[in-house]
Amino acid sequence: MLRGCALLGVLLGNVYDLYCGRRIRAPEDHGRLDTAARFLVEVLVQSKAQTLLCFLFGFGFAAQLVRARQRQQPVLPLYLRRLVVLFCFGCLHLLVFWGDVTWTYAVAGFALLLFLRSSNRTRLGWAVLLGFVPSIILPFGRVYEALTAPFGGAHAHWAHINAELEAAITTHSMWIAARKQLVVAALFEVPSALAYFPWVVARFLVGFVAGEQGWFARDGADHLPLFRRVLAVAAPVGVAASGFVYLLHHGRIGWQPPPKIWQIVLALLARQLDYLGLAATYLAAVVLLMQRPRVRRVLALLAPVGRMPLTTFLSQSLICTASFYGWGLGRAFTLRSAACVGLALAIFALQVLVAQLWLRRFRFGPAEWLWRALVYLQRPPMRVR
Repeated sequence: MLRGCALLGVLLGNVYDLYCGRRIRAPEDHGRLDTAARFLVEVLVQSKAQTLLCFLFGFGFAAQLVRARQRQQPVLPLYLRRLVVLFCFGCLHLLVFWGDVTWTYAVAGFALLLFLRSSNRTRLGWAVLLGFVPSIILPFGRVYEALTAPFGGAHAHWAHINAELEAAITTHSMWIAARKQLVVAALFEVPSALAYFPWVVARFLVGFVAGEQGWFARDGADHLPLFRRVLAVAAPVGVAASGFVYLLHHGRIGWQPPPKIWQIVLALLARQLDYLGLAATYLAAVVLLMQRPRVRRVLALLAPVGRMPLTTFLSQSLICTASFYGWGLGRAFTLRSAACVGLALAIFALQVLVAQLWLRRFRFGPAEWLWRALVYLQRPPMRVR
């Protein structure tokens, strides 16, 4: 169910910001509905859903370790094959959508092997360092300019990315679009990789600790006081940080340019607390709501989507690129904020319905079945008996 919630957030953020071409140009919003949609995505969704997905990846790694120990099986060969297969899926997915995260999760997943024998305190310590320090230090001008110097500086680098992305979105050829997607993905990683990969590993490590301690045993019922404390701390921190970032982004805070160093550090710190605070709030809220039978039945609708996350994520890319890109319906640069949110909700509702019907007859989603077959080197049973 948590994975289903995260996948909904990822779809909302990607449709609003990436698929529709908003980073290049977008129609001007009008009215309260567009304002509400923009606030929903920019403040409540963007990067919080990915934070939750990263957390769940680390949790899954810990779950594999626990199962392997119980069965007295070596975990390393199986885990390495999982990462290699996931990396291959991600590389193929880049031909469809440059914003794929699966290959980056696979690469970052190797870092978890460094913490196999570490204590949970050590893992959390490194999570704090990796999650905050690179994200705060690297955006400073000299570091960023040094990373983009081979491309003529930061401005020229981003102009090149936008030009290649616009070519990928507007072309009527799927093959040209695929080639451009690879170029955009490679260029995008150049200045951001040194901050992004530690950012991902940090969230993996928090999920690793949660899995080791069995936070979600019996759907979290054994750790309800913990989740209440998380909600009590994370909600006010996340709301305060997200409000500060929103006001700063829209010029409501009167800092005079050029910003001072302490102002830059404060803004970057607030952004990270925004991501972590709201993601932790959503996680704790879902676990606590799960204890209520009526709400649980509603949340259960998301479980089939969460059971086939790779299929869901890949199909989102296929549907959205076919809707927005030139080789499909070509609706990029035309939808305002409310329309983007509405389209994302409609696509996700369709995915929920398809997942419900699919898992009545089959054990796995199509991509999950192929992934398991490649990892275990045998054909897993597909049909539900």
